[in-house]
Amino acid sequence: MKPSVLSSVCFFVLATHGFGFCQSSVQAQHTAQFRFDFSDIADDQFENHQSVPGFELNLDAIRLVQFNLDEDAVWMTERQKLHAKAMGMKYLDITDAPSNFGRLFEKQHFSYPPPNSSLVKPIFPLLSIEEMKTNLKYFSSFRTRYYNSESGRASSEWLLQKIRNYTAELATPEQKAIISVEPFHHGWKQASVIIRIAPKGSTSDPITVLGAHCDSINKKNPYLPAPGADDDGSGTVTILEAYRALLKSKYTPTTPLEFHFYSAEEGGGLGSQEIVAAYEAEGKEIKGMQQYDMTAWVASGSKEVVNIITTGVDTELTEFLTLLVGRYLDIPWVKEQQAKGTGSDHLLWTRAGYQACHAFEGLAVNANNENIHTRQDRIDASHEFSFSHMRQFAKLAVAFAVELSS
Repeated sequence: MKPSVLSSVCFFVLATHGFGFCQSSVQAQHTAQFRFDFSDIADDQFENHQSVPGFELNLDAIRLVQFNLDEDAVWMTERQKLHAKAMGMKYLDITDAPSNFGRLFEKQHFSYPPPNSSLVKPIFPLLSIEEMKTNLKYFSSFRTRYYNSESGRASSEWLLQKIRNYTAELATPEQKAIISVEPFHHGWKQASVIIRIAPKGSTSDPITVLGAHCDSINKKNPYLPAPGADDDGSGTVTILEAYRALLKSKYTPTTPLEFHFYSAEEGGGLGSQEIVAAYEAEGKEIKGMQQYDMTAWVASGSKEVVNIITTGVDTELTEFLTLLVGRYLDIPWVKEQQAKGTGSDHLLWTRAGYQACHAFEGLAVNANNENIHTRQDRIDASHEFSFSHMRQFAKLAVAFAVELSS
């Protein structure tokens, strides 16, 4: 029997709290500083046994990893990070985070009046389940979207081109004048993608951000197939469809609006961490950020809901999210406090002092745990994979975008 997550790991703490750390003094002593106390994962499990081409992965690379927002980070190897992923553990990899991450300036705090825009509901009929099916079918056809693989690179290039095609085909001249679609390159193969909609004269205004991560991983071995349909192809396609509908509606925000597709979330929030650090270095203010990480699964026998996460988020923005669901969606919201272990990309915004929130596809007990991070995470894995549920989240994305940027 596999031991529980909490009891299966023991380590020695070698780093200071949070993102203020000194790397060089302990790096040479790394190898024995983190070990797992279980025997059902072989030492060579994460090797490229079939010599699959197109990967760059150094299993002995030394990383500084944080498993709990309230605890110290620990040094470990990339191989040990993959062990943790296989055990279902969540973490942030803060090896390359600036030592002053989140402390460059005091962030502005925003309040959120009850939603009341007349612009939101007329956009909903433009949201297409068939368009989402087509996009997710293709996006999950890449062998894997692992961030240090050629197929991971190709998947982000396809996403970038898809967004540029939508913009070229659907945007009005007025919209095109204020939209940019660009890759955000990292030190690994897969790029993040950022859509910026910045009305003239608004460059110093606070930004509304909708985010999803575009990578995937097979927890048994990163070289194995990982279609990532639910985690997180569903989130990617959800906010992509919201962007397409906004273009078709000819919506133009009055304050900056951005859509972020983050690389390397499965590596510990690496892509979003670099983007947040860059935004903070530029002194950018964020009006609100919402993460879309898994939006498709409705477990048999469960009630269809939007699960609004209360851990690692801003309280006021989270309350605003419940009001959006109540006003604009056809299904109810529930709130759930997750374990304190770190989770998705919104946490990097939270750690930097920005206001962020997160809504999930359902209660944790009903989550798609059997399929995610495996070759079975496909759109045809089960009738429980629901594009109509994804459409509810696309409506939420439209509402969040319009209410905060108009």
